[in-house]
Amino acid sequence: MLGEKSHYAVQLNRLFLTPIGVWPIGRDAPLVQRLLKRLAIIGCYLLMSYLLVPTALHTFLEEPDPAIKLKLIGPMSFHLMAIGKYVSLVGRTEEISACFEHVEEDWKMYSDKNAKPELEMMKRNAKIGRFLIYLCAAFMYGGGFFYHMIMPLSVGRLVTKQVRAERYLQLVAENASTDNIDVEPVRVLSYPIYGLLAKLDYVTLLLVQFVAGFVLYTITIASCSLAAVFANHVCGQLEIVMSLLRDFVHDNEDNPRIYALADDAATVERSRSDKFAEIVQRHLRALNFASRVEKNLNAICFVEFIGCTLNICFLEYYFITEWENQNTVSTMTYCILLISFIFNIFIFCYIGELLTEQSKKIGEVTYAINWYTLSGKRAVDLIMIIMIASCYPARITAGKMVNLSLGSFCNVIKTSATYLNLLRTMML
Repeated sequence: MLGEKSHYAVQLNRLFLTPIGVWPIGRDAPLVQRLLKRLAIIGCYLLMSYLLVPTALHTFLEEPDPAIKLKLIGPMSFHLMAIGKYVSLVGRTEEISACFEHVEEDWKMYSDKNAKPELEMMKRNAKIGRFLIYLCAAFMYGGGFFYHMIMPLSVGRLVTKQVRAERYLQLVAENASTDNIDVEPVRVLSYPIYGLLAKLDYVTLLLVQFVAGFVLYTITIASCSLAAVFANHVCGQLEIVMSLLRDFVHDNEDNPRIYALADDAATVERSRSDKFAEIVQRHLRALNFASRVEKNLNAICFVEFIGCTLNICFLEYYFITEWENQNTVSTMTYCILLISFIFNIFIFCYIGELLTEQSKKIGEVTYAINWYTLSGKRAVDLIMIIMIASCYPARITAGKMVNLSLGSFCNVIKTSATYLNLLRTMML
């Protein structure tokens, strides 16, 4: 069963991928489960369209105020980000399932061997992945709750008597009767919706928008969770390879004469060869998995990289604007969302940096150990590992164009600040 041995590592992936219909269930799954998965996917697309289409129509066809248009373009860009990531997730469900199976096989192999040191290394790296996912979920859901619930409800209390009178006259003109007319104006929604007249409509639409927002934020967290879990799993496997390398050389140093004088020298040499072959196999398996992860996630990372650059710029502008208007709730909301997006792109860049550095570290560890005490053939083999680790480190890219690292994170922040200055100049 998928995730049986690796439950601790992939538990949060299952939690966030299942509601959006992306968690792999296997071809032998019951019919009901497969139908629910398809319904979840269709429902997610409908909810995202429900938010995006009315907002786009209102922004580009009806709204005359440039300031309000700008305030709606930011959420629209986030919707497009979520749709792009979701299309990639749904389209690569089989490949993502293969990645989870790979993780399961690694956990199963060391569990069957009862290899406690290796399991401890894997668990330590899985714990880092879980911590990053928890932080991402806390920021995204926290910011989303403020944006979809707290901010609309607080803004609604600012409606004036003039607006009440205008609404009353509008309803009288439309109904030609004053019976059963509710003149209490509805509060502002997070996204514009047409034909909103009654309180009941408002409550219903507010809840639907809240659920749709939950889908958007869950997609974002799910994408981040995949990168966090898979990249940290690769780091754990590379850490195991480094441990095996040290043990291999230390064993050779501790008993060189015993090996040389042993009657079964051929058996000892074969044992050494088997150990070294295992090291090479584990190293190549980790690199192949890293390559597969990069292939499956580079489109998501590209959307995240471009989208976060734009959204951080918009949120900085919204934050400054609301701060100048002394709107406490809106300022707090945009501040939380800004922190969420900055932290989200930081996670991707940090994971990419961690993976690359851990991959290069194998070459450093191999060079640091006393490889010169080995026989000529073994030393040459280890030098090959150094070359592979140094020249072809594992990495995560954004669309195969930008290597995700702490340097690229700094570039995102600098670029968003540049766009912010340009935006403020245009809006003055």
